[in-house]
Amino acid sequence: MRERILELYGEGWKTKDIATSLGFCVAAVRRVRQQFKERGSLKPQTERCGRKSLLTPERKARLEEALSRKPDATLAELGAQMDRPFRTSTVDLWLRQLGWNYKKNATRYRTTPPGRHGAKSRLA
Repeated sequence: MRERILELYGEGWKTKDIATSLGFCVAAVRRVRQQFKERGSLKPQTERCGRKSLLTPERKARLEEALSRKPDATLAELGAQMDRPFRTSTVDLWLRQLGWNYKKNATRYRTTPPGRHGAKSRLA
C-alpha cells in the first residue's frame, strides 16, 4: 500500500483523493510520503520502537557470574547483586530469557489436597 500511495503521488493525485480511494485517513497518507522523504525507504521504522530492555550485556554477564557463584540464590538476592537493585519480577524475566529456570516449591505441588491427610485413616 505504501508503494501504491507513492505511485499515486507521482501521478499527480492529491492527498485527500488518495486517502479516499484507498480507504485511509489523510494524515496516514501524508505520513507515508513524509517518512519516505525523510528516510528514503518504505519500510516501517519498527527497530527503534518500544521499550528497551534493561538487560544490557554488562548486566547479563554480571547475572550469569552471580548464578555461577551461587546457583541456589533467590531472585531477591540476585536482584540485589546487580549494579542497582532490581525487583524479583525483573530478575525472573531475565532468567527466563536466558533459559534458566528455578526450583519448584515442593509444598505448593502436593499430591493430595491440604487438610485431608488423615481422613481415610480415621474412618478405617
